[in-house]
Amino acid sequence: MSNAFTIGRHGSFQLRYGWITKGIQAVQKRDSTKKISDVFTAEDATVNLGVGKNMVASIHYWLMATKVINIDNDKITKFGEFLYKNDTYLEDDASLWLLHLALVQNQTLSTSIYWLFNHFHQNDFSAKEAGNAFLSYAKEKDWKGSEKTLKKDIQVILRMYAPHKSTKTQIEDMLESPLSLLGVIKYFDGKYHFSFSPKNIPVEVILHNINDKFKNAKTVAVQDLMYGDRAFAPALKIREDNLIAILEKITQKFGDYHLREDAGVFQLYKGTAVDGYKYLEQYYAT
Repeated sequence: MSNAFTIGRHGSFQLRYGWITKGIQAVQKRDSTKKISDVFTAEDATVNLGVGKNMVASIHYWLMATKVINIDNDKITKFGEFLYKNDTYLEDDASLWLLHLALVQNQTLSTSIYWLFNHFHQNDFSAKEAGNAFLSYAKEKDWKGSEKTLKKDIQVILRMYAPHKSTKTQIEDMLESPLSLLGVIKYFDGKYHFSFSPKNIPVEVILHNINDKFKNAKTVAVQDLMYGDRAFAPALKIREDNLIAILEKITQKFGDYHLREDAGVFQLYKGTAVDGYKYLEQYYAT
């Protein structure tokens, strides 16, 4: 696990307003001979990004974790280019949902968020309980790192999604945490709570995410969307009846998709090969 998973690389800084935009702009402006990593290690990086040295490293990490940049080919990804073109300052909640899904489904670079939404099944919990559960999971995966770093990682993530007023730091977090607007985790009565209430998520966002599940097939089982690895239902904390309602809405709005039941198994059928970005483009164009 220690080789494949990433813990604490955000430097205890949660993803903040403006960081994705600042990071993309800095990468776009770099000299063509420079690698993306050079942007964040340059002597003038703090000036260019307008933040402290530790925050510079954190911005670099969040760009990778949200799949906005690709460290393998050293480029801004198609996803990153799309977001910057269509919603430069991430003013639309749809953009935040897209970033959230990218994090929840990125086991390698966003391990704690991936675990929290996909493998932690306690609906009401304290930061300590989540930290201990994450530590148990990590040890099962042969984690060899610092327990303190691992538990701190969970605390930062919980603060990012559900800041509250118990400390000065957390008051600042409430002003700086765009993902808290999604309401997937709430804090009250001294505990964190996953919210299973219906979410106001554009179906185009969900359809873009579902499209990856088809790959070269024409069908995908609804069970795989509900419970499969990196399924979108756990990421959004929606129950099975809500999932079916969303899929029905998709089939009503887009003729390319059909929901059928074969031998007691619900399947989503895809009629034509369509790039998932087509639906997002339609959404952002309206």
